[in-house]
Amino acid sequence: MNPAVSSTSTPVVLAELHRGEACVVDGLAPAELGTTPDERDAMLARLRDLGFIPGARCEVIARMWFGGDPIAVRVSGSTFALRRIEAAAVRVTRAAVVATGVAA
Repeated sequence: MNPAVSSTSTPVVLAELHRGEACVVDGLAPAELGTTPDERDAMLARLRDLGFIPGARCEVIARMWFGGDPIAVRVSGSTFALRRIEAAAVRVTRAAVVATGVAA
């Protein structure tokens, strides 16, 4: 059987997820980034370029032990390290893997 992903909860920030948790990106929260509009715009563009766009599925691969900074996240088949402040700007919905009736 092939697994499918379904959302199971209300939106949270990516920085709150634990190792092994999967999620679906809802959007970005620019207020969390930088101190100037130019810094925020640059970071939002970077996150979008990395693949953090609405509907993208991602998974937390690893977290550093003290404070969880940085966090390793897989999105669109690539793995990236994000600082907590960057991960806090990504709004996500936790996902649960459910079995479908489709044979492999």
